[in-house]
Amino acid sequence: MFICTLVLATGAMVPGAQDSTLADPTTHRDDLGRRAFLRYCRECHGEEGDGLGKFSYTTGERPRSFQSGRFKLATTENAIPSDHDLEETIRRGMPGTGMSAWGQAPEAEIEAMARYVRSFSLDAIRGELDREVAAGTLTSAEADAEFARQTTPGPPIPMPPEPPFDEERRARGERIYLEACASCHGPNGRRLRNVPMADFEGNHTLPTNIVGGVFKGGNSSADIYGRLYLGMDGTAMPGYREAYSPDEIWDLVHTVQRIIAEDGLGQPEDEAAMAAAVAAAEDYSSFFDERGDEVVTYEERRTSPILLWGGGALLLLVLVGSALLTSRR
Repeated sequence: MFICTLVLATGAMVPGAQDSTLADPTTHRDDLGRRAFLRYCRECHGEEGDGLGKFSYTTGERPRSFQSGRFKLATTENAIPSDHDLEETIRRGMPGTGMSAWGQAPEAEIEAMARYVRSFSLDAIRGELDREVAAGTLTSAEADAEFARQTTPGPPIPMPPEPPFDEERRARGERIYLEACASCHGPNGRRLRNVPMADFEGNHTLPTNIVGGVFKGGNSSADIYGRLYLGMDGTAMPGYREAYSPDEIWDLVHTVQRIIAEDGLGQPEDEAAMAAAVAAAEDYSSFFDERGDEVVTYEERRTSPILLWGGGALLLLVLVGSALLTSRR
């Protein structure tokens, strides 16, 4: 009996038997990723990774659907995140949003979660391509090539050494900021555009207030360079690699850091624009399709005299009844 139990438990003594975990070494890792995802991510991103978790409407910016295959943060030329990119996003979250930092989770769970998160987009993209093959619009070979194109991370973005920030670069960075960034983020780093901007899924967000120094992808020099070079896929934030040289992007990085350090660019001619922006920001009714309820003053909300008299009479009845019961004892 003991020998039979040992054989059934291990499979090692049964000819031809094979441990499923050894047969597929990814089985344990996939299961670990699934369990970690359900523990840390499901409530916002949804069990199917569609961004429709039960708390998705409470996070300010709507959680991204992983099935889209588009991610905001990457450091690769084709903006398809590497495993390291996904792991870093999980570790530090997205500051300024509802995306929590899970750096305290075990490293094995973080790595497994990154793979599991990517699997949602892999499955969705493969499913769409398979439908095109079935419809006859693509051959199997073409579908495989397209799948690789849409899912394989590219090489890291080229990042030349950070140059010194002299007066010439200071002036050039300020000029580039005003022509490329000020229309949304404001000439002094306080957003002028107070109308939510839609992403590719139709979800609305506001441009970041740069003066706060809180950025979704981190605020180190390399982090900011990457965001300016690539943009943020699927959002209104464009990349500038085609518009500016690497040196000019570095100048823009330093200007952004200067705005954070100095609480703005400090240009007197922008004060009128900033005052107008503050006044416009006070009217939030423009964010919605329908006008909200009018503000009700304290006088309008005061308690009705009928309710006061009714409540008093009820209390009196309770007291009298209690006294009668006590007197009969």
